[in-house]
Formats: sequence, structure tokens, C-alpha cells
Amino acid sequence: MKLVDFLLNGHMNGLRAEMGAPLSRSYRTHQPYKIIELPVVERLRDGGVDVDLDEVKRLPDGTMEYRGYRVLLYIRDIANYGGHESLPKYHLSYCATLERMQRDRRFARYVVANRDDGTFLVNLMSSQDNRARLLPLSVCQFCLGNLNWKGFTSLVSREDRLDAVGAFSLPEFFATYPKDLVAVLPPHTSDTSPLNDYTLDWGDVSERTKRVRNYTCEGCDRRLTLRAARYLHVHHRNGLKHDNSDDNLEVLCIACHANEPHHGHMKSHRDYAEFLQLWPAPPPSM
Repeated sequence: MKLVDFLLNGHMNGLRAEMGAPLSRSYRTHQPYKIIELPVVERLRDGGVDVDLDEVKRLPDGTMEYRGYRVLLYIRDIANYGGHESLPKYHLSYCATLERMQRDRRFARYVVANRDDGTFLVNLMSSQDNRARLLPLSVCQFCLGNLNWKGFTSLVSREDRLDAVGAFSLPEFFATYPKDLVAVLPPHTSDTSPLNDYTLDWGDVSERTKRVRNYTCEGCDRRLTLRAARYLHVHHRNGLKHDNSDDNLEVLCIACHANEPHHGHMKSHRDYAEFLQLWPAPPPSM
């Protein structure tokens, strides 16, 4: 038996319109859903997080932060043609390379992560397929120079620079610069923090410390005479210039002092050049 087509020639629709009856709603259900994301700490540890420039903050110590965590930056998507790819470097600080990429509007190619095993999730892009793999990447030399990591400088030979890159350790880096910034909040607020400046008696404290420690550099064991005392400094280990406790003070020659983090500017000082002329042998690695 053939069923009647009620919609034929629009008779049924005409009747519906005449009655003022609305069309029935779709029976398809619309269930609201929510995208569930892993906690940011797990995403940083595993595959990394795509970021916009505004989401990454530059910290005063030269490193970078994303949502309360110290992070590394690297390019995840790498072109692979003919089985050859050029692997990127990962970045510890906002170096000249990142500044250039931002200037060229290519910063969006970066992701943030804080893996510490030296491997990173990289997408090898080719015309045939895209493969995601964990690959070992090398640290950026500009970043090592920015942080003055263990005295790293671009002035040394290429072989020495490559040795420094090969010896770089991410666990050691994160031991110096902890990942979780919330866990290492400073003990003072902007209202309660003392001014980070030398105390009024700093001249006497410095001279007494040099004398007690026999005018000897604690970094390279050079002993300097009173005549060369201006090349001998007293360094605050924790960076707090008002903390003159004995265990916070370290006597260093200007060469060793310049190798401390955030002290690379000393290498442009005239005393530094004069010191290296008088004592040309470099201090041992610290």
C-alpha cells in the first residue's frame, strides 16, 4: 500500500500555517560540554603549551615565567624535507633570538615547557605525514650568555662554547632557578622588604673580610697583595647587599666575581682587563 505524502504540493504545510502551528523542535539533544585540560604543571612537563607573547613574562633574573612556573621556550613544528630537519634550540631567557622572532612576528611558533630530561616533543612536518617525537635539543648559546651561566661568554672559541652546551644540565639549571615560583616566594612584600643597598659600614666590613681571609680569592685561590687589593672584591652570595653575615660573604678576584650570575657587566670594566693582563691564566671552572 502506498502511503500518502502529506507534504505533497504543500497542503500539510498550508494547513499548519492556517492553524498557526509552529514547526516542532528538533528531537536532537544538545548536551553542554566542557573541554577538560590537564593542570598546567602537567602540560608543561609533557607536551608543552602553545603561547602568545603576552602570556610569557620576563623575570628580573633573566629567565621566563608562564602562569607561576619558570619555563623554557622552543619551536615544536619543524619542517622535514627529504629526511633532513634542522632541530631548534631551547631558550632559557629572553635572548637576542627571541627578540628577533618577536620583531619578525614569528613568536607564535613557540611553546613553553619545563621538562628537565633534555628531550622535547617535536612535530616533524613533511609533505607525506606529520610525526610527533620526543627529541633531544641543545640549549641556546645566547641564553647561556644572557644568564652568564658558569661564566659562559661568546668570546671563547667555538670548541669551548660547544663543550659548555654539551655540559649544560637542565636539572642543575632548575636547581638554581626553581620551576615553581609560588613555592619560592620572597619572604618580604614591597612594603616590608628592606632596601637592597650596601650598609653604611660596608667599606669597613669589606676590608675586614678580605683581611681575615688573607686577601685570597675563594674561587681560584689567587692571593693578592695590598697593592693589588682593588682587584679583590667581597661578594654577597644571596644577592642581598644588606646581608653582611659571614657565611653570605665571599672574597673573589674580579675575574671570578664577573663569572657570578648577573655580574657579567664587570667584564667591560677597565680593572677586569688590567687584571687579566697581570694574571693571564684564567681561573679554574667553578
